[in-house]
Amino acid sequence: MSQAGKIEQQKILRVFKLINLLQCNIGKPVHKLAELLETDERTIYRYFKLLEALGFEVVKEFSKYKIQLRPGVDQTLHYGTFSQEESQWLRSMIESQGKGNLLHDSIIKKLDVRSEVKQGTDQLFKANLGRMVDEIGRGIQQKVQVWLKDYYSLSSDTTSDRLVEPAAFSSNYESIYAYEPASKSMKVFKIERIGEVVLSQQNWKSEAKHELPGKQLFGFTGKNKFRVKLKLSKKAYQLMMEEHPNARPFTSVKNRNQYYFEGEVPQLPGLARFILGLPGEIKVEEGEEMKTYLNGQLEKAKFL
Repeated sequence: MSQAGKIEQQKILRVFKLINLLQCNIGKPVHKLAELLETDERTIYRYFKLLEALGFEVVKEFSKYKIQLRPGVDQTLHYGTFSQEESQWLRSMIESQGKGNLLHDSIIKKLDVRSEVKQGTDQLFKANLGRMVDEIGRGIQQKVQVWLKDYYSLSSDTTSDRLVEPAAFSSNYESIYAYEPASKSMKVFKIERIGEVVLSQQNWKSEAKHELPGKQLFGFTGKNKFRVKLKLSKKAYQLMMEEHPNARPFTSVKNRNQYYFEGEVPQLPGLARFILGLPGEIKVEEGEEMKTYLNGQLEKAKFL
């Protein structure tokens, strides 16, 4: 795909969030849309034009904008009137009336279509963000510099390619902490403002400058670095992903059924508790300090 094609594709993916915001009967003013999307009003108007090119009709009523179906479009596709919670409540009320009501099937069908269309755009938008998270995670694991293509800067209202050394994710995976060689400083980059993530062939050059704001891994922070390699069962891997999502960049799956954690932890007790809590599910393949610490904890347990 050409560079121009990639940029256009990213615009479409980003606009899915706007589609969800416009899926209501009341509508929203431009300044509110700009605030929610963390951009300016001029960009919102450009997005409106893109939506119209995609077949949507954006209408203005009392200074508020919303998506309206064109004449002749199946009205069962009129979606976005209700939130997910509202739809669930309406469904329970309708079903409590029994299937003898002639309107029962028609209303339930419309609720299903509304929910499916809205969830579809949500999932596609999130899927693209998830793909970028995976690429950034590989950059962290392999310790290589990463290009953030077409990154949108809210302060300057510009897009540019940024070469960074990604160090860690925020706790909610909405941002990354990365060192930017061009500015010689650590910065925070919001993932949803990235157009595309491309791994470079260059290794990190400034790891010593990767200062993180209270970064936790397995519940502990610190400047120590204890290298550990673990072989995990599927159960242990899934629990690690659920209970310690910040460990994700340091995990890998090989041959579809071999799970590994390989990275550096600031302190030993947090990860050790996780290992001891899953007897027989985790093997320490590398990490002499961790092996010594675990043996010490097991010796103490003999006297309990």
